[in-house]
Amino acid sequence: MRETIVFVHGMCHGAWCWEEYFIPYFEKLGYNCIAFDLPGHEVQGSTRRISYSLGDYVQALHQMVSNLETPPIIIGHSMGGMILQKFLQTGSCKKSILLASVPPSGVLLASLRALFRYPGLIPFLLQLNLLGGFKKYPQLMFNDPELCVRYSPKMCSESFLAYLGLMLPFHHRTSVPLLVVGGSKDGLITVNEFANTAKYYKAKLELIEDGSHDLMLDKDYTKTADVIHQWINQL
Repeated sequence: MRETIVFVHGMCHGAWCWEEYFIPYFEKLGYNCIAFDLPGHEVQGSTRRISYSLGDYVQALHQMVSNLETPPIIIGHSMGGMILQKFLQTGSCKKSILLASVPPSGVLLASLRALFRYPGLIPFLLQLNLLGGFKKYPQLMFNDPELCVRYSPKMCSESFLAYLGLMLPFHHRTSVPLLVVGGSKDGLITVNEFANTAKYYKAKLELIEDGSHDLMLDKDYTKTADVIHQWINQL
């Protein structure tokens, strides 16, 4: 039976972020791939305000996994990485990959760094408009200007309630094999935070040279996909 990979997207994204590169890459290798939209993320480019808790997103992942016949491999990106961490508190999977993930310590430091570097984010934060901030400063997610132009229009509104949930530190360890992957030029999460996440979970850390926050959409996305595939097959 083919192994299944479930992809969990991050803030302001949707299943679309996996469909261009990662799903074809892993399907070609024989994996059954499932990418789903978190609640409120079904429409690309939507500016409609949504209000879901982080717990609502975790429950959506539980529901997805419960429909599968065998435990999957789960890859969680950014906020999706924290959703995966919280899922593992009560759920299980065969293997887990935290991709440019929010660290167990939460996003407070990352948020303060972004505000200090880009003070123009402050009005958007006061308006609870996370999408507006990311669209004004897409370099937080993409290192290449061409990718900023290409993917920013696909991003959608994010729940500020879920964002607040990411502020809280998370304290839970798991016996599920776990890999931490981060980009050396991530605009949101630092290399040190990736290292601390790996240390917390006693997990392997893979740093992608020149990788952005949206590693699965980088022009050199195969660097990241190769690392993940090799790790999966080592266990």
